[in-house]
Amino acid sequence: MAGIWNDTNEPSDFNDQTGKSQMDVVTYDGGTYSPYAGNRNVFALNEARATYQGLDRLLPNRRPYVITRAAYAGIQRYSTMWAGDNRSTWDSLALSLPMFMTLGLSGEPFVGSDIGGFIGRTDPDLLVRWYQVGFLTPFCRNHAATNSPDHEPWRFGKYYEDIIRKYLKLRYRLLPFLYTTLEEAHRTGVPLFRPLLLNYQDDENVLGIDDEFMVGDDLLVAPILKPNLTVRLVYLPAGVWYDYWTGARQEGGRMIRVEAQLETVPMYVRGGAIVPMGPEMNYVGEKPASPLEFQIYPDARGEASTMLYEDDGLTEDYLQGTFRRTGVSYRNNRIELAAPTGNFRLAARDFVFHRGNATARIADDGQSHRIELR
Repeated sequence: MAGIWNDTNEPSDFNDQTGKSQMDVVTYDGGTYSPYAGNRNVFALNEARATYQGLDRLLPNRRPYVITRAAYAGIQRYSTMWAGDNRSTWDSLALSLPMFMTLGLSGEPFVGSDIGGFIGRTDPDLLVRWYQVGFLTPFCRNHAATNSPDHEPWRFGKYYEDIIRKYLKLRYRLLPFLYTTLEEAHRTGVPLFRPLLLNYQDDENVLGIDDEFMVGDDLLVAPILKPNLTVRLVYLPAGVWYDYWTGARQEGGRMIRVEAQLETVPMYVRGGAIVPMGPEMNYVGEKPASPLEFQIYPDARGEASTMLYEDDGLTEDYLQGTFRRTGVSYRNNRIELAAPTGNFRLAARDFVFHRGNATARIADDGQSHRIELR
């Protein structure tokens, strides 16, 4: 058993919406026998905690994996979340962005939604656009009610399946970046999926934007959230930005008009970022992450940097220091690779660095290096 999913745990009563049928419930509560009113709000939190602790006891030194529908403050200690039983509509897709952002700001970073919608009939364009958001959420899942029409990626034919495959492959390539960013969320409380206002608090233009999002500090995504739309306005905050697909450089602090056919979601990389990327995989751990590639996007001064986090992805040994942090910086066409910290050991591999057509390769031997990018 890999984990446990706690569903319909508000608690809820589908026959009596008033809650009166539950008013005489008494919980053991460590021997205090507390009345329902004293525990209703924390019911799901305590259920997730009990599930987490049970898995931790039964599967020693394995990270417990719990999914919950309901929650309370502090749920991030015990469980991932999804945004509930959504509908297969464009409005539900659009609403998922501010839901993810506010959940993150509330301390719960590991979130996602049912791609394609849980209730109702999705259509192929909606499914593709939903994947263009979902492939970057920590919790990425296609899911539907038993009485809803099928909406697996292959449901609507090869054309749509190939587009969805493109984004799922990219998700796996971006896992080193996503994992590093999620570890930051675990350690600092700053979420992976962010509103622009979190990163650019002095820019009043971002205060009302809820149809774009940031992944960490470095990726800005402006998905298409309405039907039959292949163009949209994208606001880029001040600084240098790079179109992820073309590499074209854009100056920020302004709104730009972007073409976005169904195959493409507008996505930009912040100037000053270095994005670590692994190989394409069908599942985590299918193959070694070798070589590990770093895509360099210099800022206005021609500089960029990142910090890569790695651990075994399975045990709780990272709590005892079994992890690895590797600093990478770029300046004056020179790569500087810092010696890693932490005692997590990896098999021999190479690091490959790219900036446009320029490439450099360094053996990851646990030492610091300096090398020209040619």
